Amino acid sequence: MLNLQSLSKNKPLLSVLLSAVIFIFIFLFSFDSLNKAYHSSMLRLWSESLKSNFSDDIVIVWIDERSLQKLGRFPFDRSVYIDVINNLNNAWVSVIWIDLILADFTNDKTDNSLAQVIDEAWNIVLWGSILSWNKIEKPLDIFFSWALSFGFFTQDYERNYNVIHRFSPVRELMLNWTKQFVDHFSISILKAYYYALFKDKNILKEKKFDEEYYYITQNKKIPFSGKWYNSLISFAPVSRFTEISFIDAYDAEQLDLVLQSISGNGWKEFSLKDKIVLIWTTSKWLKDIFNTPNGVDYWVHVHANIINTVLTNSFYTYFNENLELILIFLLIITSFYLNLSKWWYIIVLSNIALVSIFLVVFPFFIYSLWFILNRPADLAFALVLSLLLSNIVKYLIENKNKAKVVKALSEYISKDIAQKILSSVWDVSLEWERKKVSIFFSDIAWFTTISEKFTPEDLVHFLREYLWAMSNIIMDDRWFIDKYEWDAIMALYWVFGFEESSSYDNCKVALLQQEKLRELNIRWKEVYGEELEVRMWIHSWDVIVWNIWAEWRKMEFTALWDNVNLASRLEGVNKFYGTHICASEDIKNEVWNNFVFRYLDKIRVKWKNSAVNIYELIWFKDKVEKYKLEMIAEFEKALYLYFDKKFEEAENIFEKLSQAWDKPSKVFIDRCKTFMKAKSSEDWDWVWEMKEK
Repeated sequence: MLNLQSLSKNKPLLSVLLSAVIFIFIFLFSFDSLNKAYHSSMLRLWSESLKSNFSDDIVIVWIDERSLQKLGRFPFDRSVYIDVINNLNNAWVSVIWIDLILADFTNDKTDNSLAQVIDEAWNIVLWGSILSWNKIEKPLDIFFSWALSFGFFTQDYERNYNVIHRFSPVRELMLNWTKQFVDHFSISILKAYYYALFKDKNILKEKKFDEEYYYITQNKKIPFSGKWYNSLISFAPVSRFTEISFIDAYDAEQLDLVLQSISGNGWKEFSLKDKIVLIWTTSKWLKDIFNTPNGVDYWVHVHANIINTVLTNSFYTYFNENLELILIFLLIITSFYLNLSKWWYIIVLSNIALVSIFLVVFPFFIYSLWFILNRPADLAFALVLSLLLSNIVKYLIENKNKAKVVKALSEYISKDIAQKILSSVWDVSLEWERKKVSIFFSDIAWFTTISEKFTPEDLVHFLREYLWAMSNIIMDDRWFIDKYEWDAIMALYWVFGFEESSSYDNCKVALLQQEKLRELNIRWKEVYGEELEVRMWIHSWDVIVWNIWAEWRKMEFTALWDNVNLASRLEGVNKFYGTHICASEDIKNEVWNNFVFRYLDKIRVKWKNSAVNIYELIWFKDKVEKYKLEMIAEFEKALYLYFDKKFEEAENIFEKLSQAWDKPSKVFIDRCKTFMKAKSSEDWDWVWEMKEK
């Protein structure tokens, strides 16, 4: 059975499963509005590319402001259209469409005259409106019966997110509960146009369509895009359409002058012969305007573009949606798999390549083939989500693996140091370097004697408990334990580049260990019959930090130099003075306002020429008892007398302190007696020579 641990190691299977999750989310979530915005942009781009792909067979006759001024209010008397139809037909136009449904009577004489003109012209296309699924509005029979062709139109279906992208060449209706299919009136115009050219009545009867195409003639077919028999409109620049004022078409002589003017404006000789004429209202208070990929435009331009799309075969369709979904899924898998790579340059390069291919190259490639993506937003979000989720998964997997490494490293260094070493923001150099570090030494007093009383099993258990307790305090404060030497501990601070001051932490760690030791001694006294004393030395010095190693055999990271050796020697002075924690003068000067120290002596260790001042670390300044402060004041008074060679007075004070169990005072009592007897202090430089190592 596949579990999460094994799944995290199976990169291909993990990529497939999580890609499926992303794909299902993308498929179910609606990005329709973003997709339509993309479609509008593509259509606008296509509009620019269609400047040379345009049919001159479309002419728009405007019912404009000038026409209204000459002919009066709209709608005009129907007799006006009789003169316009006659003038256009005298110019040998192919098809005429009028923006009138003619669904009601005006008067018998005018209506009969117009019906007769429609009958005689035999090139008039009329239209009706689809009011609902089973209700329509169409011209009166007196007009309908003589029209060359007829089609329906509904705005609501074609308006898509307030921008017109497409139209429906054929609509399914339920008229008298009988299923019927009706043409869009732009298609009716085209059928009439092809009939006028070829005089083939079968063209007007053609209603053949299937899931891919709607046929107008034997060699003209409209491809469907998407569902419900939709077809996309290729929008040509509006400026390409020939436009004539209605009032100019109403006057035959004026119409000739307008046609001559069009020919004289750089066009080839212009004629209305075999043209499709669309008569439409464009007055400020009558015009219909809509949003198109070309911006806000007249409604008649939409129909003119539908007709132009068919005439020029400028059809583009949506890319195969099923194939597009497959490509999106493959994209997610590929992106997810590559983003799980451990190499950053593979991740960067692969994402640049995927974005370039799927969001730039691929869309424009299919665009050049007259296709348009169905789900461009889905494609983009698939890339984003695959990148996001893959990085989350990678982060979780790497964090899990990193946690294992941190746990392993934490056995050697503190957890904070391990995490910082493994972070990518900090580079650790293990080459040798000279740097200032804090050094900590400790060992158990008289441990050799004590260990002889233990069985081997008890000794191991005892040391394990002691070292575990002390090491926790050291490593929790980001110290690096350099080594254990049986009961002794050597630790370093600042060795891995932390910039915080370590003197405070140095003192704190030493005091916390002494406090923990008092707790442990209560139990050890009961279990082993022994209590421990641990002696410590703390200081900050320049040392050499590096790896000591025999190639391919053994490596040890440690600190070397004379100062390290000196520090190990100074740890032993605690035994001489009877103290637990000794600190250097540098440490004392840095943190004197946080801790209480007392000056002990100026000494020179064996085989060393340099003398150092040493201090005893007492306790935290805000927690130290009052009697200890009084004792320290007395000790410093006695020490002042001692260095002033007033040995008898100094001895008296040291004697009182000794009776209060102050161990360093006992050392100075012996010294005072020695100096008083030998009287050899005249040439003494006040540096005490340590005779033992």
